[in-house]
Amino acid sequence: MRTPPQKTVADVARELGRYSVDAFEFLREGLDYTVQHRHGENVPEIRKIVVWLEENQFDEDDLSELYEQGALPDDIESFIAEQGGPDTVLSCLNLHVDGKDLCHGLRDLACERWGLMAPAVLASWGIRNTLDFGRMVFALVDSDLLQKQPDDSLSDFENVFDFKSAFETNFRIDLAQNGKKVAKGA
Repeated sequence: MRTPPQKTVADVARELGRYSVDAFEFLREGLDYTVQHRHGENVPEIRKIVVWLEENQFDEDDLSELYEQGALPDDIESFIAEQGGPDTVLSCLNLHVDGKDLCHGLRDLACERWGLMAPAVLASWGIRNTLDFGRMVFALVDSDLLQKQPDDSLSDFENVFDFKSAFETNFRIDLAQNGKKVAKGA
C-alpha cells in the first residue's frame, strides 16, 4: 500500500515557482479528461477496482483469483462479469496516458473551456508550451502526487505542438449560423 504524499499540490506549485496552483488544478482536470477520452466510459469503475486492490493490499495479478473465489465486493464482481471476466478487465486496469496524449487532451480541454482565450489563460498561469505541461507533471511525480511508467520522460512533452498554431487553427468563425458570429472548435 502506498504511503500518503508528504506534499500538497500547493506546496509543489510554490516550490517550483513557475506555475500557479490554478495551472496544477487544470493539469489534474486535463489528466482526468484525457484518461476518460482515451480509455472510455468505464474509467470510474476501473479506478474503483484499482483503489480497492490497493486498499486491501492486493496486486492486479490477484484479481482473477479473487473473482473466482467470490472475494470481491458485489459491485466490482458484477462489473467484471458484465465486461466478460477478469482477463478483459485486467487489460484495462492501466489507465496511463503518455505525454503526447496528455498534451493533446490539455489542449482540447482548454479549447472547450476558454475558446480563443485558451492561450492567454494558460500564459497567465505560466504555461507557454507543451514542455511546461511536462515540467508540472514531473514535479508532481517527484513529490509522489502522480505516478509514471518506467519509460516516461520529460522529453515526451517537448514540442508536441506549437501553442500559437494549435490554438489559433483550432477555431473558425461560422458566419452562417442564424446571422450570428460564433467561434467553434474544429
